Amino acid sequence: MMTSAQKALLLLALTGLGGCTLFPTRAPEILVDHDFGPLRAQTAQVSGPPVLLRVKSLGWLAGTTIHYRLLYQDPTAVHVYAQNRWIAPPTALLKARIRWHLGNAPRLQAGTGPIARLVVTLARFDQDFASPRQAFVRLTATAQLYDIGNGALIATTTLNLRQPCAPTVSGAVAGLARLGRVASARLAQFAKKRLAR
Repeated sequence: MMTSAQKALLLLALTGLGGCTLFPTRAPEILVDHDFGPLRAQTAQVSGPPVLLRVKSLGWLAGTTIHYRLLYQDPTAVHVYAQNRWIAPPTALLKARIRWHLGNAPRLQAGTGPIARLVVTLARFDQDFASPRQAFVRLTATAQLYDIGNGALIATTTLNLRQPCAPTVSGAVAGLARLGRVASARLAQFAKKRLAR
């Protein structure tokens, strides 16, 4: 007759041989990376005035997480989507789009120095739930355009964009990507218009 200890050892041996486990492991998390979508080659921008560009954000927006708030439940709590993230921080995605709209490659052409510096600060880039079935996305940013020669402030602007979206992570990604595209176009246009004067 087998003792309890022998039965336990036999059970462990059998489950090990059968490839089973008594303690199921958690499935690995699959992360999905997102950006603002592909640039359309047919709408490539004509080269604009050389502009040094800096895009920064408040500390909590410095990473790649996608944030949301449940305004109807706890408006001060900031949540993140666990399995979805931006492929780069939103500031990097926004900077690449602004540069594309300005027509500036990362390297300036020989003999043409920058004439201005555009500093953009991203203050909001998240999804808000008014109720479990109603959500919207927001992007808030300020921009200052400086003369590169004397450092004088040429102009400043503020963007406060908001649009309804599906109350899901897909809604957040699609809505925020669209706001990122709109904001980058407007900020580049702001710089071009002021520098054309």
